[in-house]
Amino acid sequence: MSSSNKSRIHAFLIASAMALSVGVVHAEDMKGRIQSIDKSARSFTIASEVIYVTDKTDYENDYERFEDLREGHYVEVDIDRRDGRLYADDIEFKKSKQ
Repeated sequence: MSSSNKSRIHAFLIASAMALSVGVVHAEDMKGRIQSIDKSARSFTIASEVIYVTDKTDYENDYERFEDLREGHYVEVDIDRRDGRLYADDIEFKKSKQ
């Protein structure tokens, strides 16, 4: 295989990898105790990470809305990283650390 063909294949593979990563949302889970709550920013902190809620955030178990969150509660949160911030898709109250 010529050097020219190797370069084209390499460029194609790099372009393909970049195209596949565009628009990817990084969803992940986070568990821990709520350390603090900022009502004006509609956010809370777990393990020194600030997590924001939106109008689309779902609440489970004893939670029905943002105002139900309490410092010290153990929660499991499905989060998305967007625009350099963490956003809660789903917040689930856990009775105890599992």
